[in-house]
Amino acid sequence: MRATLLRLDQTYGPHKAYKYSYMPDPRKLAPIETTQRTEVLPLSIRPPNSFVPNHEVFLEKTDIHRLAPTSDFKGTFKDWNDLMTCNKRELRTRGIPLMTRRAIRTAVLAFQNGNPPERFDTKEEWLYYKQFKTRDYSYRVIPELPEKYRPHQNGIDQAPVPDYNEINQMPEWAIKEEKTTSREEC
Repeated sequence: MRATLLRLDQTYGPHKAYKYSYMPDPRKLAPIETTQRTEVLPLSIRPPNSFVPNHEVFLEKTDIHRLAPTSDFKGTFKDWNDLMTCNKRELRTRGIPLMTRRAIRTAVLAFQNGNPPERFDTKEEWLYYKQFKTRDYSYRVIPELPEKYRPHQNGIDQAPVPDYNEINQMPEWAIKEEKTTSREEC
C-alpha cells in the first residue's frame, strides 16, 4: 500500500492534477515574466516588389495547389499590409479554410525571410495525372489497355489444329510388320 502511494507521488499522469504531494497555491507563485516578440524586434513588413507588386498578385503566385486555392481569397485582404500582418487566428475568423490558411501563412513568412513565391503551379500537372485513374491519384502512369491487345483481335490467327486422325495413321511398313509377326505367332 505504501509503495503504491509513493509511486503515485513520484509519477506524472492523467490521474494526478499536480506534480507534488500538495496542490500549489497559484497566488503564492511568482508571476511568470514574458516578453512578446514585437517588444524585442519591431514587426518589419517587406514591401512589394516588381515580382509581386500587390497582394492580389502575391496570392495568385501562391496558388500552386488544388487543395489550397489562395487566389480565391483576394477580396479577404484590404491591402499589402493587411495580408502581411494577418495572423493564423485572424485568417480563421475571416473564414479561410485550413490548408489555404497554411499556404498563405507559409508564403508570407517565406517572403518576409526573402523567398518570393516562385514555386511551380502543380494544378494542371495533377489534372494530367488524374486521367490515368490510379486509386490515390499519384503521379504513376498506368495507361488503360487498348481495346484490341491480343493477337487474335488484330487478325493474327492461331495456327490451325493439326488433324490427329491423319497423323496417327500407322505407316505401311508397320502394318506389314504386324501382319508378319502375327502370322509367325500362329
